[in-house]
Amino acid sequence: MIEPRFDRIESYIQKQIEPRFDKIDKKLEENDRKFNDLLNHFDQIYNRLDRLETEYFTITAGLQRVEKQLVGIEEKLDKEIAIRERLEGEISDLKQRVVALQRKIEEIEIRLKTIS
Repeated sequence: MIEPRFDRIESYIQKQIEPRFDKIDKKLEENDRKFNDLLNHFDQIYNRLDRLETEYFTITAGLQRVEKQLVGIEEKLDKEIAIRERLEGEISDLKQRVVALQRKIEEIEIRLKTIS
């Protein structure tokens, strides 16, 4: 009497429970594949972010060098502008002196003509 009962239980397990476990195993394997795919995508994203971060720091360092060079160029340009302004002032002064000297020369020539 016990044996037929075990047989029924075994039959129930084979027909009802084992297929369910098989389905669960297949789902777990499918989920494992999907999870591994997600992990691979995250790895790819992290690699890209690492490259972008490296490029960002490289670009930032390059910009800092360019900014330093621009500051140096601006300082040189300011000095050149100051020198140019000073020279223009001196040239203007010299022109005025030349005009004054020409007047004096003309006055002297006029006196010499009147004397002679």
